[in-house]
Amino acid sequence: MVRYLVFPELSGQRLDLAVAALSGLARREVRRLAAGGQIWLNGAAARVLSRSVTTGDVVDLIPPAGPLRPPASPPSVPLLHEDGWLVAVNKPAGVTSQPPRQRRQGELSVHEILALQLAHRHGRRRDVLLIHRLDRLTTGVMVFALQHEASRALARAWHDATLDKRYLVVAVGTPPRRRFGVTAPIARDPARPDTFRVHRQGRPARTEVVLLAAAHGFSLLEVRPLTGRTHQVRVHLAHAGIPVAGDTRYGGGGGVPRPFLHAWRLSLPHPAHGTPLALAAPLPVDMLSFLAERGLPLPPPDPLPRR
Repeated sequence: MVRYLVFPELSGQRLDLAVAALSGLARREVRRLAAGGQIWLNGAAARVLSRSVTTGDVVDLIPPAGPLRPPASPPSVPLLHEDGWLVAVNKPAGVTSQPPRQRRQGELSVHEILALQLAHRHGRRRDVLLIHRLDRLTTGVMVFALQHEASRALARAWHDATLDKRYLVVAVGTPPRRRFGVTAPIARDPARPDTFRVHRQGRPARTEVVLLAAAHGFSLLEVRPLTGRTHQVRVHLAHAGIPVAGDTRYGGGGGVPRPFLHAWRLSLPHPAHGTPLALAAPLPVDMLSFLAERGLPLPPPDPLPRR
């Protein structure tokens, strides 16, 4: 038995065309194998070859004699938690949360990588439903629902703010106080696409900040956004005069190759029973190296009191 995963470039194709592309077999050979019950789609015998496939579908086949194209290695993302309702991952930098409007050759989003990873693990395509997003260069905890009921419950938690989000941030400069808040409305910047700013006609936004350490012109902060505006942490820290290191869009250079913004901890009610679920993502290697080089200590387990 040989197992193939349907990648995004084949999504929407007929099953027989997809199997031919994946295996290198001629379509007539694919039809012959299917007629003999030698092809399965997501664990069920594939009888209708005209049906469309989608990303994450699993194709199993009993190979005929002769050469067969080897399956592509499935991509993966570090898993933090998985149950029948949801899955949490540690998003790496440089990967979009969902498929971008303009995709580079071979580029996969975290959403697509996870769908392929779970399909390979479970032997069938799983519903993987996007709940929230992190920017391409932001790392850390991302949560996906595995069923529609869980998706609705998690969406309510995000909308009603019944969750506790905490970021670890390297900022340029040092705040004047160890603990402070930023309350400032955020609006889209009409002069710069995909950029936001503090503006009196914007949507209300509030962020709590704690200084954990400072050295050599940089600070390590724990940041808790109490509202969920786009780019809120980046905009509010820039407004406070301590922009995220590496965030050139909002004035935070510092010679850092990317914004050092990490979704560190997330606590939310489990969609099945409401019990708090606490998730934590280890810091990426580039942030750990930067902290070590600057003599900035790693953060304590939980410096901010929970609400």
